[in-house]
Amino acid sequence: MDKLGIDIKLIVVQIVNFVLLLFILKKVLYKFILKTINKRRQDIQDVENQKQKLEKAKKEFEEEKRKALKDIQDEKNELIKNARREIEEEKKKIIEKANREAKDILQGTKRQIERDRKKKN
Repeated sequence: MDKLGIDIKLIVVQIVNFVLLLFILKKVLYKFILKTINKRRQDIQDVENQKQKLEKAKKEFEEEKRKALKDIQDEKNELIKNARREIEEEKKKIIEKANREAKDILQGTKRQIERDRKKKN
């Protein structure tokens, strides 16, 4: 192998150095990198969970808002219905009162006319 320029001792030393480097990197950096990756993975999971909670809260809020608007619309319609009924009742009362007053005036006028006729006779 000397003729080819390959030194076996140098190759063995480099292999040992490489294995030693891998061992050191595994002990020092591998744990740190795994810890960092796991932390980021957990952070991403936490963000995803928070997003799901917010979406659920948003849906609940939208549903409550829709129900509240429906309740308000129903209440408004009921108030309008009641107001119209009250207006109709008041209108009828006013018309009845006006008719009674007109009748009274008419009867009073008829009586006055009869009295006037009796005086002339």
